[in-house]
Amino acid sequence: MDFFDGFEFGEPYKGTPIEEINDVLLPEDYLAFMREHNGGEGEVCGNYLVLFPLEELQAVNDNYDIASELEGCVIIGGDGGGELYGVDEQGRYFNVPAIIEKEAVRYIGSSFEGFLKNIKTLWEE
Repeated sequence: MDFFDGFEFGEPYKGTPIEEINDVLLPEDYLAFMREHNGGEGEVCGNYLVLFPLEELQAVNDNYDIASELEGCVIIGGDGGGELYGVDEQGRYFNVPAIIEKEAVRYIGSSFEGFLKNIKTLWEE
């Protein structure tokens, strides 16, 4: 993927397989990326992105009380400055402010690659 301008990838994930968080199955394209890189942070299409390691996802989602605030959703990362990124149970990637309001969810892709491509257009509005 040529989206990663200055992204520092994590090490491959070698832990116990994680396929779901809060009873939401994680999309296979996202899991494939995470098994190889297990997150990281840096520039993606000119925007800052933090992808949380798989082993931290449950704690992150518990901290934001995502199971009750955004039922059927999982937070997978953020921009390091108040915006979060996630995926819902239909496999749609989205953005939401860290002060979570269901009405503020903006869908930005239906695949992990689409999500990465669309991060740039999200902030050009």
